[in-house]
Amino acid sequence: MKKILSSFIILMLLISCYLTVNAASYNFNFSGPTEATKGQTVTLTITATGLTGKVALSSTNASLSSSSVWVEKNSVNITAKVTGFPAKITATPSELTDNEYNIVNLSSKTITINEKKTSTGGSGSSGGSNNSGSSGGSNNSGSSSGGSSSSGSSSSGGSSSSGGSSSSSKPNTKPSGGTSSTQSPDKNYVPNQSDLENENVHSSNNYLQSITVSAGNLSPEFYRETFEYTVENLDENVTELEISAIAEDERASISGLGLISLNEGENRLPISVTAENGNVREYVLIVNRKQKIQESDLRLQTLEISKINRNGEFTKLDIPFEKEKFEYSVDVEEDIIDLDVNPTVEKEGIIVETTGDKNLKNGENIVSINVISQEDENIQTTYIIKVNRQSAMQTSAEVVKMDETWKIVVLIVELLILVGEIVLYVVTIRRASKK
Repeated sequence: MKKILSSFIILMLLISCYLTVNAASYNFNFSGPTEATKGQTVTLTITATGLTGKVALSSTNASLSSSSVWVEKNSVNITAKVTGFPAKITATPSELTDNEYNIVNLSSKTITINEKKTSTGGSGSSGGSNNSGSSGGSNNSGSSSGGSSSSGSSSSGGSSSSGGSSSSSKPNTKPSGGTSSTQSPDKNYVPNQSDLENENVHSSNNYLQSITVSAGNLSPEFYRETFEYTVENLDENVTELEISAIAEDERASISGLGLISLNEGENRLPISVTAENGNVREYVLIVNRKQKIQESDLRLQTLEISKINRNGEFTKLDIPFEKEKFEYSVDVEEDIIDLDVNPTVEKEGIIVETTGDKNLKNGENIVSINVISQEDENIQTTYIIKVNRQSAMQTSAEVVKMDETWKIVVLIVELLILVGEIVLYVVTIRRASKK
C-alpha cells in the first residue's frame, strides 16, 4: 500500500512540475525618455522576454526609424525624432508567441514625451557679476561691496543685478556687431515673453505641426520638413476631401484648408503657411481619385489556379468556380510563393488583368482578377481570391499543440491506471481481512 501511495504522490509531483515548466513565462515592456527638446532624436527600447513576433509602431509628433520591428525573446532599440509636443509613440504587439508557440494577446504600450524645460535667467551673490551687451560685442561687469547691493548697466540689450539677483531686460532686436539670439528662418523659433512684448519682433516660423484628412491616410507619415504627401487608401466613392492642419506657430496663417472637391484623376492640393514676418512655405497633397467602376455583365468562362512552391513545382488548387460567384477563399502552405492563374472569357475583345498573385506573404493575400471591356475600361467585373498563406510559426504551433495534447492524455491514462491499482489493492485487503 505504501508503495502505491508513493507512486501516486510521485506521479502528482511529475504532473505539477510538467505544468509549471510548460506554463507561459513572458513579459512585454516599452521604455524611453519622457522629456526631450524639439528636433532631438531619442532612443526607445522594446523588451520582449519569452516572446517572439512582430511589434508595430506608430507615432504622433515624432518621426520613427521603423514602422515595425521583429523581436525574438530579446530587447530591440528604435529611434524617434521629436517634431512636436506632446510626442506619443505606441508599440502594438502583433501575433507574438510565447515559448510554447502559443499566440499571446497583449495590449499596446505608449510613451509620451513632453517638452524639456530649459532654465532661463540666473542668480548672483555678493561680489558677483552681471552680463551686459554693448554695440560691437559683449562684456561682463559687476561690483561687490560686502552685503550691499550691486548694479550694472549696458548700452544695448544688457541686464542688471541688484542684491545678488538678476533679471533680463527686453532683448535688442537690432544688434549691431554683437551676437544675436534670433534664430534663422529655417529653425523652429519659439519666442520668449520679452519677444512677445516687443512689437518689432516677427516670427519666421512657417512650419506645420500636423495635417489630417477626412478620408484615406497620408504617405509618408507627416514630418514638418516633408512637403509632399500622397493620400492613400481612398475609397473610389469619395468626391470631396476635408483637409485640416495646425501650424507650429499660432501667429502663422494657413490657406488651402477645408472641404475640397476632387476631380477624377490626379489632384494636387497646395497648403500654404505664411509666417508672421510674411515668409511663405507650401505643402502639397496628391490625391488620385479613381473613376467609378461601372457594373457590367462581363464574366469569366472558366478559372484554373495552381500554387507554385519554392522549388518551382505546380500543384492545382481545387476551386469550385462559378461565373456568378465573385469571391473565393483558399489556404496554402508556407512554402507556396506564387500562384499561376489561368482564366478564360466568354467572348473575344475582353481584357483580363490579374494582380496580387506573386510574392505571397504570410497571412491573407488578395488576388484580383479584373474582366475589363475593351471599349470602356471603366466597365469591369472583378473576381476576388482570398489566399491565406500559413506561416512556419503557425505550422510549428499546431504540431506543438498536438504533441502537448498527447502528453496530457498519456498522463491522464497513467493516473487512471494508478487509481485502478489502488482500488484493486484496497478490495483485495478487505477480502483478505474477512477471511
